[in-house]
Amino acid sequence: MNHPDLKRRSDETALDYKYRICRDKDLLGLHTWHDVAELLNKEFDQNWSESTYRKWFTYFDAGVQYGKEKFTTDEYLQMLESKTIQFQKEKIKFQDQKREFSNLIRKQARFEHLKDEIYKAVLELEKKKPLEIKSEFHDVKGNTKANVLWSDWHVGADFKNSINEYNLSVFKERADLLLSKMIYHCRKFNVGQLTIGALGDFISGAIHVTTRIQSSEDAIKQVKIVAETIAEMLVALSDVVEEIRFIKVVGNHARLIPDKTQALLNENLEYLIPWYLEARLRNFKNIKITNSTDGYYVDEKFDSCHVYVHGDLDHVSSVAKNLPQFLGVVPRYIFCGHVHHDSLKEFGVTKVISNGSLMGVDDYSISKRFYAEPMQRMHVFDSEDRIEYHIPIYLN
Repeated sequence: MNHPDLKRRSDETALDYKYRICRDKDLLGLHTWHDVAELLNKEFDQNWSESTYRKWFTYFDAGVQYGKEKFTTDEYLQMLESKTIQFQKEKIKFQDQKREFSNLIRKQARFEHLKDEIYKAVLELEKKKPLEIKSEFHDVKGNTKANVLWSDWHVGADFKNSINEYNLSVFKERADLLLSKMIYHCRKFNVGQLTIGALGDFISGAIHVTTRIQSSEDAIKQVKIVAETIAEMLVALSDVVEEIRFIKVVGNHARLIPDKTQALLNENLEYLIPWYLEARLRNFKNIKITNSTDGYYVDEKFDSCHVYVHGDLDHVSSVAKNLPQFLGVVPRYIFCGHVHHDSLKEFGVTKVISNGSLMGVDDYSISKRFYAEPMQRMHVFDSEDRIEYHIPIYLN
């Protein structure tokens, strides 16, 4: 037994070696099963008989031959191919899920980073431009309730057409005019409780081609400009009105992904505005900042609830029907923006009130022959929590 192939190869398992010796015994010069038993017992330190090795090989080799036949059939190969394809699909699904999860974590981390940076910016701004409480005694001591709708400011848009002009300078002029008229009406009607429904699209963003062309500021800078303007307006109002509630509903222009079919509802830069305001106005006890979730807010501070929405997800003609089914309550008033038109429509016990825009007619409106004056809307409620005075605040 001096054949060189009788030795176990370095890449052979014990089973591979055992099967090769039994299968090729005649080629390797092993003339009897006694020779096979002697070689394998020495290799594996065993004491098996020649009969044991012979029977083991007979049954094992039959299984090998059966396996070879199965592997050569078309049916089996097709089954094997199908299993392989299914495995690859599951592998790709897992990779996609892992990638989506990583994207989600990345976006959340980015938002957390933006929040941290905004908070740092607020602290730095307070050193240069502090917002101080002028007095604990307010001009108005009445119990009258009122609300005002702020929406569709589109800060960052920059255009001039045959009917309207809008840029950061015009925006600041109109914001100042809006504030002064609000203060006038709060004093006139003895407003002691003022709710501000901030209905979204405060920034121009970058979701449409025309928006990108007309935008003069990047989205993050737009958010900072809007947030600081709102903070200053709230401080001025807090010196006049005893209690202010600021309710923020996000619009569609600040979403992170231009394609609305792919964008997630809560991935929106306008969620940074309440965080900014909470940090900037944390010392003003008569200002309460409230943020909406999922694009709507149910205000239960009145006898019959009010609902605030932006309007991109809730059409004026159908919102009075759909929202009660969704929320399980029938609101007395639904306040919305988005369409840039001042309107009031009655649907049974529910009134749907649409706000105008601070921006006014842009190039898109011109091309569609739409017209709407730059305006915002204010309402004064009576003792039964019904709107007694509808006040359009025109800003041109």
